[in-house]
Amino acid sequence: MMLMVMAVVLVTACHRGPRQFRPVVDPEMLKLSKEQLFERGEQQYARHKWQRARTYYSYLYETYPNDPLGRRSLLRVADTFYEQGDPVNLVEAQYKYRDFINRYPTSDQADYAMLRIAMCSFRQMERPDRDQAKTKETVEKFNEMLRAYPNSPLKAEGETKRQEALDRLAKHEHIVARFYVKRGSHYSAVQRLNYLIDTYPNYNDRAGAFFDLANSLAVLGRTGEAKLYFERVVSEFPQSDYANRARQRLSNIKA
Repeated sequence: MMLMVMAVVLVTACHRGPRQFRPVVDPEMLKLSKEQLFERGEQQYARHKWQRARTYYSYLYETYPNDPLGRRSLLRVADTFYEQGDPVNLVEAQYKYRDFINRYPTSDQADYAMLRIAMCSFRQMERPDRDQAKTKETVEKFNEMLRAYPNSPLKAEGETKRQEALDRLAKHEHIVARFYVKRGSHYSAVQRLNYLIDTYPNYNDRAGAFFDLANSLAVLGRTGEAKLYFERVVSEFPQSDYANRARQRLSNIKA
């Protein structure tokens, strides 16, 4: 008899299928219009209540995925993760921005989403004396954004941030070159500085790179080349801290 009862229970359970678990929705949200939901999300966002804001945005997107406010809410979900700012949330933000682009590739905010993908990497860059993997990733992502949206109103911001990342890569090379100089490895320093100058033409300390290269060339006895770079410091960066020092070195070379 017990076996028969158990069989009936099992059959009934199979007939009903697996139990469905649905996320609990705040009853208050059910009473709000989509406009009110978005406004509540914006209010929480303005107060830096990222998780609470995300609750409104997520519910709005899931309820109205094809509505303009629904699409904006998906983007705002990504923004809440971005604003939280720690590495875990920045990775989640990148995923959400990419999801937005994949779902709405023709949106007039797709360029913003791609800019923010690059900014997620930008915010994780290490100092110039540390590993530069994230910096290289940042440059790649800004390049992707600028190629995809060459006429975007966000182009100038993308170019500025990309240059900051390029400057960090260049600074890393400069630090390594100066390390070689301290060790007396001037040949290695010259190679590194030549690479820096050729690869990063807009480096913000190009005067310093020229000056250091000239010094190492002089130590190696390559006086003609050294003179050329000292002269470039004076002519191209006359207001820099290196200009007077370069003039003095030129005087010494002539003497």
